[in-house]
Amino acid sequence: MRAVVVAEYGGPEVLRVAEVPEPEPGPGEVTISVRFAGVNFTDVRNRIGDGLGTVPFVPGVEVAGSIRRVGDGVGGLSPGQPVASLTRGHGYAEVVRAAAELTVPLPENLAGRPESGGMLVTVPLALMLLRRVARVLPEETVLLHGAAGGVGTVTGQLARHLGLRPLLGTASTAAKAEFARGYGYSQVFGYADFAEDVLAATAGRGVDVVLDPVGGQVRARSFELLAPFGRLVTYSNISREPEVAPDATWMRARCVGYLGFSGGQLPLRDPALVRPSLLEAAGLISSGAIDVHVTEVFPLEHAADAHRMFERRAAVGKFILVL
Repeated sequence: MRAVVVAEYGGPEVLRVAEVPEPEPGPGEVTISVRFAGVNFTDVRNRIGDGLGTVPFVPGVEVAGSIRRVGDGVGGLSPGQPVASLTRGHGYAEVVRAAAELTVPLPENLAGRPESGGMLVTVPLALMLLRRVARVLPEETVLLHGAAGGVGTVTGQLARHLGLRPLLGTASTAAKAEFARGYGYSQVFGYADFAEDVLAATAGRGVDVVLDPVGGQVRARSFELLAPFGRLVTYSNISREPEVAPDATWMRARCVGYLGFSGGQLPLRDPALVRPSLLEAAGLISSGAIDVHVTEVFPLEHAADAHRMFERRAAVGKFILVL
């Protein structure tokens, strides 16, 4: 079968299509004939050697397609059934092996749509950030960095759907800021002066929650924006700058908290905690309550182009590979 293989760490040019053996499902697993695969920052990190991928490997952590085979002990899934799945890697391929617990049936109106391959990272992550990690209350003010990205656009919509206040956000360009405002943000600021702008927008109080995938100096400046009982949640480090955080004495004095979350690690540690959010994500997309904005669909052979655009931070919404 065809797959995109990373034979050595490096730039997008190391993503090359090759023939590899088709996987077989083990107990509690299925194999999926892949139609769409989402492109995520996790894939970029693994490709450059800054993640969990060990060369040679096939990147890709979310797919949609149809069940090919089922392993021992798997119930509720059958060959030919349309599904989406978190795959723990290997998604840029014609066939992928996945845990049945992280594979969910697709509603009829979602099967065959590109967004089906890009909804099981952003939507469950946003659901868990708001509900389980930050535990945002309706009266609280939230600042999300990277508002125009896949997680940002979903989180803005989810806040509205869940009855939360419109979010504050940041974006790297005026065009991205305008794009994010269309997804439920009340105000979106540039990175150069966002701290001053947030304080001005909140009459000097600051915010109750910061959701930060950027890291580095953006994260360092964000701690100063937390109101009492506020919490900053780190869920990525796109900047790849050194992690910066105040010490415990400073946080105690300010009565604030610092939380970490990984949408990639939780499925490995406790898939049962993740599955309800996967099912809810499919329902939200199917009903039209949440729109996963697909910016561009690339053929499998053009995976390197998708990664180049991702690294230039040119993405708004989601990039999808099609097989």
